[in-house]
Amino acid sequence: MLLCIILKLSMRMDNKHQNGFTIVELLIVIVVIGILAAITIVAYNGTQQRARDTVRARDIAGIKKALLLYQADNGGVMKTSSYGGNGPGGWNLSSGPNWLTFLGTTYGKIPVDPVNTGTTDPLGTAGLSYFYFCYPAGSGPLPATPNVRLGYHSEVSNQNVYSDISVEQCL
Repeated sequence: MLLCIILKLSMRMDNKHQNGFTIVELLIVIVVIGILAAITIVAYNGTQQRARDTVRARDIAGIKKALLLYQADNGGVMKTSSYGGNGPGGWNLSSGPNWLTFLGTTYGKIPVDPVNTGTTDPLGTAGLSYFYFCYPAGSGPLPATPNVRLGYHSEVSNQNVYSDISVEQCL
C-alpha cells in the first residue's frame, strides 16, 4: 500500500514538470510575435502612403474638371501670381491662402493635399501640396498653346506627378 502511494506521488511530480513551457520556448514565441508585428507595421505605413497618393490623383482629376467648367463659362482660366517663380505669373500651391480662389464655391469645394506641407516652387522640392500654373502660349516646356500644369508630389515615388491640360487662354 505504501509502495502504491509513493508511485502515485512520483507520477504526479513527473507530470507537474511536463505541463508548462520552458523559458526558451517562451522566448522563441515572443521573438516570432515581435517579427510579425514589425512586418505588419512596415506594410501598414506603405499602405497609408499609397492611399494618400490615390486621394491626390482623384483630387487632381476633380480640380481638372472644375478648371474645364470654369474655362467653358469664362473663355479661359486665371493666371496666378501668388508665388514668384520664373516667368509670367507664378505657382499657386494648395498650402497657400490663394489656392484656386478664382474657382470660388461655384465649382464645388476645391480639395487640398491630405498632408499639405509644400511651401516652395514645385519644380524644386515641392513638399506635399497640390500646385497649379497657367502657362501662356509658347511658355516653358509645354506646347506653343496656353496650358495649365496641375500636379502633386507623390509620397510613394517621391516625384512630382503632372497633369497638363490645354486651355483657350490664361486670363
